[in-house]
Amino acid sequence: MKPTIINNITKNSFEEVDLLNKQAEGARKENNNLSLSLSREAISIAQLNGYTAGLAKAFLNAGISCRLSSNFEAAIEYFQEALKLFKKLKDKKGESRALNTMGNTYYSLSNFNKALEYYDECIYVLQSIGDLNFEAAVLTNRGLSYQQSGDLKAALNNYLESLSIYKSSEISVHYALFNNIGIVYLETENYHQALMYFTEALKLTQKQKNLIDESFTLANLGRTFIYMHDFANAITYLSEAMIIMKKYGNRQAETQVFANLGKAYFKMRCFPEAIKYYNRALKYYKEIGDKSSVDHTLCELGELYFELNDFNSSKKYFLDSLEVSEKANDEINILRINTGLAKLYLKFKDTDKASNYLNNAERIAKSHKSYKDLSKISKIYSESYSISGNLKNAQRCMEQHYKYLNKLNTLAETNKLQQIMLGFIKNNSDKEETTRYYSDKKELAVSFA
Repeated sequence: MKPTIINNITKNSFEEVDLLNKQAEGARKENNNLSLSLSREAISIAQLNGYTAGLAKAFLNAGISCRLSSNFEAAIEYFQEALKLFKKLKDKKGESRALNTMGNTYYSLSNFNKALEYYDECIYVLQSIGDLNFEAAVLTNRGLSYQQSGDLKAALNNYLESLSIYKSSEISVHYALFNNIGIVYLETENYHQALMYFTEALKLTQKQKNLIDESFTLANLGRTFIYMHDFANAITYLSEAMIIMKKYGNRQAETQVFANLGKAYFKMRCFPEAIKYYNRALKYYKEIGDKSSVDHTLCELGELYFELNDFNSSKKYFLDSLEVSEKANDEINILRINTGLAKLYLKFKDTDKASNYLNNAERIAKSHKSYKDLSKISKIYSESYSISGNLKNAQRCMEQHYKYLNKLNTLAETNKLQQIMLGFIKNNSDKEETTRYYSDKKELAVSFA
């Protein structure tokens, strides 16, 4: 009789692990802390009973919860354990999910090259099993990593490939893709197109009652309104996003909203408020170990003090940021700091030092094919040549500035035309008017889990 009793206990334990894993997945959108607790309970029971498949799933769920709460070190440990078990089980589907979430974690840490490695491996696995639907999701995540590293062309290629899969499979487009395409339009200063995509993403997240991803979309809308100088809408949306993020414990996303509120007040020239929000963001970024965002915020403060004509403080923040960026090998922020330092030295007519910093910035911008940064650098070069009296080169650099701007516009327009052909957006060539999008609910780049 004993073997029968043992078998029944084992069977019941396996079922309990499966139930806990299912509950953890369901709780994640509403209560991430509860999801993590359920996953840890599933891990304990699965380890005790030697249930490898259930253990792999529990590790995966626990890792996702840790990533959402910005505990990236723990997330990576859980994902590594999950990946090892999925490979042992030859579970390609599980392996692909673990690879994708590893990519998402390194994306959150701003280690875009590492993220791309995991996304590439994930897509290879997905293609081997013909999982087109999830491949579309991972292409979206890979596009976001290219986007954040400054390569908008590669980002758009990934998004369009993802859109093609959705179209051919006749399935609904995931709101994350709308968010990410919106960010491309935001980066290329096509604000009305950005609003269109973010609004579509907002409708979908609200329809699916996914509050966490709704908060990311609200934050993206807020960021867009900052650049449109519609600060009332910007602060409204960012504040709404903050309430949700604080409620569900997403500290990294919440801290990004603090930084964006700092940017909003900076653009409004309300410098004391801006400094308050930037300093709060800086404190929290340090606490969660997000080094890339620490150096980014230090750079923002350098730009703020530059506007205040406090050049000593500006230089200090830029150099502090550069030190952190070089240790983290954060090329995108190194590019931005060098651009800021070049502008700073031009204030003192020191064209030689300015030129050194511009050379560094240009080299990185070219390697990342960042036309937006190259257009800015060309404009600063033009100013530098004007100061030194070389008007011919000043004119040449200004022409280069407009050439890069034209490349950006062409990139965005090509993307728009391809999406029209795919049937995802309408060809609205009528005159656009500024639209206000207020949300009735009073409760960022987004990637698939």
